[in-house]
Formats: sequence, C-alpha cells, structure tokens
Amino acid sequence: MKVTVVSDARGRILSLSVPGDVGIGPSGIARGGVLPQPGQRLDMLDVPVELESHPLADLHQLLRVQVDAQTVRLVKAVEFQEPFLKGAEIAAPPGRKRKS
Repeated sequence: MKVTVVSDARGRILSLSVPGDVGIGPSGIARGGVLPQPGQRLDMLDVPVELESHPLADLHQLLRVQVDAQTVRLVKAVEFQEPFLKGAEIAAPPGRKRKS
C-alpha cells in the first residue's frame, strides 16, 4: 500500500495519507494534498506488508521514515536508526558536507 508521508529531519511522521482519486466531482476539487515546511520532507512510500492491515491513524506510531544514501523507506519504529547515529554524509542536509 502506498502512502503519502510528511516527516521531519528525525524520521518522525507528521502526516500520513492514502493517495486517492478525488476527481472532478461534486466538491470541484481536482487534487488535494499537503505541503512540507522547511526541514520536512514529502515522500510517496510503501507500507511494510505486515503492517498494511493496521489503521492509518496508528501507522505514525509504528513507523519511521528511514533516509539512507540512496533510499527512502518506511521502517518499523523498533528497527529505526536515528539520523545522528549515522555517518555525517548521510545525516547532513543536502548541499552540506562533513568537515574533515
């Protein structure tokens, strides 16, 4: 199951939604969504299969956004590695490199 996730720099989920086809219906809304604020990120990610049956409202407590050098994915909170425990190249914001 795909979800749209807004998360902070520490991988905590701030907003979770399921992409839907709202179409041009009675409401007149063609598209809806959220915009991340500075220091936040917006991703479309897959929920781990074993957690797909959980209510959407519970997933923010069960999952974190894991950002690695080449991948972004949802992981169980108990398996999550805090960004400050990783190498500085991975944890640093884009455009900033670790000082030698």
